[in-house]
Amino acid sequence: MWRTRKLPFPSPIGRGDIRKRRFAALRNRTPMKHLFFLIIVTILFVGCGQGVSVTGKVTFSDGQPLTVGEVVFQTDTRMASGRIQPNGSYKLSSTTENDGVPPGKYGVKIVGTYDTSHMPPIPADTLPPIPSADAPQPIPLIDAKFERTETSGLTCEVKGRTTFDITVTKP
Repeated sequence: MWRTRKLPFPSPIGRGDIRKRRFAALRNRTPMKHLFFLIIVTILFVGCGQGVSVTGKVTFSDGQPLTVGEVVFQTDTRMASGRIQPNGSYKLSSTTENDGVPPGKYGVKIVGTYDTSHMPPIPADTLPPIPSADAPQPIPLIDAKFERTETSGLTCEVKGRTTFDITVTKP
């Protein structure tokens, strides 16, 4: 059977029984396990909020769709973006495709809206050439003010499923 060993000094839990000391140590660690579990659960529920679906269409003032570029919703701490499709539509994502956008108020900008069809293609296995003054330059399709959230004048508050259509002007 189990033998108890007496300690040469008085034990804080009684007569010096080692088994009692072991169980007391386990009882003392249990609240820490519960606290750790509660912290992890709280982080998972608070930090992983569901994203809200944000879609829309980008068109010129004459009704023609913008066919290239990317719509970006941005705050000081968050960013979501979506590629503009050939029909002008977009759907925003935060970290992975189709994950939606956290609720909040966002500044909106549109980037990558240049026509490069008149430029010669660059082979994938070479470095891009050093630009020269006489080389063809990309042609902007929209007014430059839409490339920055500070100057675009576009804001959107995302609360629930949101459709945000954007009308842009040509340069």
